[in-house]
Amino acid sequence: SVWPHGSTDKLPYLTMGSGSLAAMAVFEDGWKVGMSKDECAELVHQAIRAGIFNDLGSGGNVDLTIITKDGVEILRNMDVANPRKYRREYKFPIGTAEVLNYSERQIPKEGEEEQAAAGGDVEMTE
Repeated sequence: SVWPHGSTDKLPYLTMGSGSLAAMAVFEDGWKVGMSKDECAELVHQAIRAGIFNDLGSGGNVDLTIITKDGVEILRNMDVANPRKYRREYKFPIGTAEVLNYSERQIPKEGEEEQAAAGGDVEMTE
């Protein structure tokens, strides 16, 4: 893994995100050296399910991406572990919410901020 600040780790497995503690518990319990591709996929499946059921922000379906030297296999919606039972449909007519304030500004191109800060003229174009 490569972390945002640049450090690296070489580990047999890694979990990240809001459900990572629950997922890590599954890996710590179930991972072993020499697992087959199918065993690994099932372990990851169970780890993601643990994250889903133990974290409110982890969604409800399991997607797996299996990366090997032979290619990539993407399994979308492999499991819908926690489907939504209720879904609200909000249908507000256009104009329901009044716009109280509106403003617009130009974003300087790269390098123009320094030129403006140094007192130079910057031509803004659309």
